[in-house]
Amino acid sequence: MQVASKDTAERSASSVVKGLLKKDGIRGLYKGFATVLTGTIPARIVFLTFLETTKEASFKMVKPFKLSETSQAAIANGIAGMLSAVVSQVVYTPIDVISQKLMVQGYSGHAQYSGGLDVARKLIRSEGFRGLYRGFTLSVITYSPSSAVWWATYGSSQRFLWSLARSCNGLFILKGYSYTA
Repeated sequence: MQVASKDTAERSASSVVKGLLKKDGIRGLYKGFATVLTGTIPARIVFLTFLETTKEASFKMVKPFKLSETSQAAIANGIAGMLSAVVSQVVYTPIDVISQKLMVQGYSGHAQYSGGLDVARKLIRSEGFRGLYRGFTLSVITYSPSSAVWWATYGSSQRFLWSLARSCNGLFILKGYSYTA
């Protein structure tokens, strides 16, 4: 409704959904979904591959500082998470731009694009490849810090719990939990 035309901007969400269902059926609710799915899978593969590779290199980089294992994990995972977010945005941003254009184009009677490839072709023709990366910088500014914090927290928490499990000499196994390091 944020990008709705003037006559639809004042309508309620339920009336917009009813109108969408009437015009396009259930498929109208999922415009752009296939494009998002098509791009999300490769972007996640890139993200996780780069995360693991960078994490290993980051651990080697922080090892000489003689920090605790938990601190090393926080720093290495934070660096890896931040860099992985940047790299994955190279794949994800064009897919995001394309899917957003599909989602906001309106009902099928007013459709400007026939699908994701049509959006990409028209966008490249009118704006060049830069058009596919509209919002890239903002995405990187948004996702890289949050990814750094998430993975730093995850890595340090994981190492802390592992050290706790080691210090309890298998107590977790007795309670039905298993631990392997």
